Amino acid sequence: METFKKRLIICTLLTIAIIAIVGFRLGYWATILLSSIIFFYGGYPFFKDTFRELKDRKLGSMSLAIIAITAAYLYIILTPSAGTIPIELAIIIMIILVGRWLGKKLTEKIREPLEEPVHSIPVNAHTIENGKVKEAPTESIRPGDLILVKNGEVIPTDGIIIKGSTIVHPVIKNSIEKTPGETVTATAINIKKPILIEALTTSRGSFIPQLIKILKKEDKTSIRESVDKIASALIIIVIAVAILTFLYWKNMTPALEHAITVLLAASPHAIRLAAPTALLAATIISAKNGIIIKNKKSYETARQLDAIVFNKTGTLTMGQFKVTDIISLDDEIDEGDIINYAAAIESKSQHPIAKGIREVANEPIPAKKSKPIPGKGIKGYVGDTKIQITSYQHIKDLGFQIENPKILEMIDQGKTLAFIIINDELKGCIGLSDKIKKGAKKTIKTLKDKGIKCIMLTGDHKKVAEPIAKELGLDEYHAELTKEEKAKKIEKMQEDGLKVGMIGQSDDTPALKQADLGITMGTGHKLDIEGADIIIPWGTPSDILSILEIATVAHNKIKENLTWAAIYNIIAIPLTTGILYKQINPPLGAALMVLSIIIPILNSKTIIRGEKA
Repeated sequence: METFKKRLIICTLLTIAIIAIVGFRLGYWATILLSSIIFFYGGYPFFKDTFRELKDRKLGSMSLAIIAITAAYLYIILTPSAGTIPIELAIIIMIILVGRWLGKKLTEKIREPLEEPVHSIPVNAHTIENGKVKEAPTESIRPGDLILVKNGEVIPTDGIIIKGSTIVHPVIKNSIEKTPGETVTATAINIKKPILIEALTTSRGSFIPQLIKILKKEDKTSIRESVDKIASALIIIVIAVAILTFLYWKNMTPALEHAITVLLAASPHAIRLAAPTALLAATIISAKNGIIIKNKKSYETARQLDAIVFNKTGTLTMGQFKVTDIISLDDEIDEGDIINYAAAIESKSQHPIAKGIREVANEPIPAKKSKPIPGKGIKGYVGDTKIQITSYQHIKDLGFQIENPKILEMIDQGKTLAFIIINDELKGCIGLSDKIKKGAKKTIKTLKDKGIKCIMLTGDHKKVAEPIAKELGLDEYHAELTKEEKAKKIEKMQEDGLKVGMIGQSDDTPALKQADLGITMGTGHKLDIEGADIIIPWGTPSDILSILEIATVAHNKIKENLTWAAIYNIIAIPLTTGILYKQINPPLGAALMVLSIIIPILNSKTIIRGEKA
């Protein structure tokens, strides 16, 4: 930005000098000298971009402008009586610099809602060392450090609340009430009361800076590839029109001026900017609404979905399991031992069931060698006692028969069951319940009204899945599936010709990768999720509707931008030949080009200003 600004100021001063020299006829060599400085110094950024694009074997958007200013410069060098061409060259370069500067400035404005808060991260933070509060540079914070965040202060890094409850206002989503054990993000403002947090990352490694890196990533979408081909074809057509225009005019000066005007006014820029600017604005507004678009192709895919597959736990349901029943199947082991053994083995697990079990455990027991059994549970040792926790669908595979009436009743009630096996003998069962997420039912209905098939794939028992599927009004559901079986179900749907979206958790990698569009939900600060095209860190099912809505808005903006580009070029190219209208000179052609660049950027920016239905 500063480079363009500096070049613009210097070129403006040189332009004034050239106007004086040409106006007062102060000399051919002075004109050559100043024109050369403006040409090479002012035009350097455009030459640099063009050569880089030619190296990649493609015609860049600036190639027409480069041909135009090079032709003008050579004419000045070779013709002592170049007339006003030196002035026109200087003004052209100055106008193009203004256009590039404005374009970059407006693009930065689109990114501003997310990038600006990063600058609000405090230089120093209140760290706690040996029970004392001290000021320390924010950059020195490391995971595990304790930080005091007073009310009204910006949180310096991602952390987990150790002490205190408050309300925070994050960059994405609305103000949220936070209590001990919950996470907070850097750049959020602590509104209500002081809190003590334990740092989870460094400030640079926190959620928002990482998010901005993702948003800056360039993605090639199919529509962008298509418009790039159209723009490249337009460049060739314009060069041909410019040559024909040059040949049409008998006199050298008007022939050159009109040919240069054609090259300058024609705008492949407007075509090439149609998709990227709209997608950038859509990505920013998505992020402001708590939806992280990792791959901009997602917008195209979202509009084409025929079916959406949902994981159950944490997606359609809260994923916040509450223990409702503890049953001991051995008179020598009471319910307290059952829950404590289970909590010990699950002590390091982040699974929602494990968290629910740990909440009600009375006396934490140290466990060792805890190891998950993929798709089947977890096992480990408490002292020399071997413990295994497994689900109802796998308990029969281990040869156990379930006859206890209380357990059978819980199965009929659709509760989630965790069976406790001690030294290879079934000793107990824990029943847990989960709630359907707010807005899930309405979301399913809206999706179905749009003609999108809604399906639930879950590893839970059929008795658990069935009542949830019925209450939500799903088209179909499949229970007792492994992660690989979920992926196979999606593959079968794709073979039947359906475009499939998968909404699940971060551990649903096979299904997420198989789906045409992979969406994870409720993953918190985790952004590096394999297979996820879209991440909804703290979302609800209704965010799916927002994705579809923003995708439609972005698509419409791209169409509007392309329509503008088409109309502009259809009018500008024949008009600037001078055959129909002779008064459009090269500087005016350059100004028209700048206008053609600014319009799609401003139009795309309306997405952020709230033009989302």
